[in-house]
Amino acid sequence: MPSSAPAQSPGRARTWLQLLRAPNLFTVPGDPVAGYLISNAGFTDASLLLVAGASLCFYGAGLLLNDLVDLEEDRQERPSRPLPAGHASPSAVKRVLWSLNVLGLLLLCATGCPRSVFAGAATVLAVWFYNCLTKKIPVVGALNMGLCRSLSMITGALAGPSPTMVPIAALMAVTAGLYIAAVTNLARFETRTTLALAPRFLPVLALLPGMAIGVQNALYSPDKVPAAILFGLTLLGGLSLLRLLLVRPNPLPPLIGGHIRLLLPFQAAACWFGASQSLGPAFAFLFLSLWPVSRVVSKRFYAS
Repeated sequence: MPSSAPAQSPGRARTWLQLLRAPNLFTVPGDPVAGYLISNAGFTDASLLLVAGASLCFYGAGLLLNDLVDLEEDRQERPSRPLPAGHASPSAVKRVLWSLNVLGLLLLCATGCPRSVFAGAATVLAVWFYNCLTKKIPVVGALNMGLCRSLSMITGALAGPSPTMVPIAALMAVTAGLYIAAVTNLARFETRTTLALAPRFLPVLALLPGMAIGVQNALYSPDKVPAAILFGLTLLGGLSLLRLLLVRPNPLPPLIGGHIRLLLPFQAAACWFGASQSLGPAFAFLFLSLWPVSRVVSKRFYAS
């Protein structure tokens, strides 16, 4: 009886896109961009692109570190992923990981904003703490992951020509961090057979502080009404995902990806909220347009 043909190895580009969770990459630059626009009240210079690039570097490095730390677990539970399947070598992943961290810090140095560099270094440290120390600790690990997202937005808020509204940007950063902490907690159940009830509600609840800030400001600034509408759209998306979690929670990984993609309308709302009379609307439309693109890409690459 002839033996079956061996599974075809994916190309190098596909392997690295799998390692870097391609659908999630669309959600990364919006954090520092939103923080930057809110903090600088719409005033921008070239440092905006630098902080966006740095956030992509830190995020990619964090994902690679995650796969290295989880290699033995993935061999048992996720053998098709690039590292346990042998499609990428740990040594190559380590080289790229450290290169991305160094490149991210160099990009922040180029902004000429020392506080932003310190926030970027804190992001790298928070990512390391999550992957190597806190990930397996209930609540603490999820909050640590949320801190990584908050620091990404704060890194953007501390850069730019006139970062005078940092406290408001920090409030939005806390909302984003709490949301990602709730999604991270939900993701703990992706390899389990049962899903507890409370974690299903936490992502929607975590969005409420940001919604309140956006809507409250829109009541006094007519030019920010579209931001309030976008915040409402984000909340509706969260409620739709909650319905699926209550009615049909399995398979869970696609729903985790849907929650991560929901950052895009949230970031669009935050950009319009922060710079309604300058670049905010343009970035809002950009991030909204990436929402369906990320969903299409998620059909080919996993997001969690």
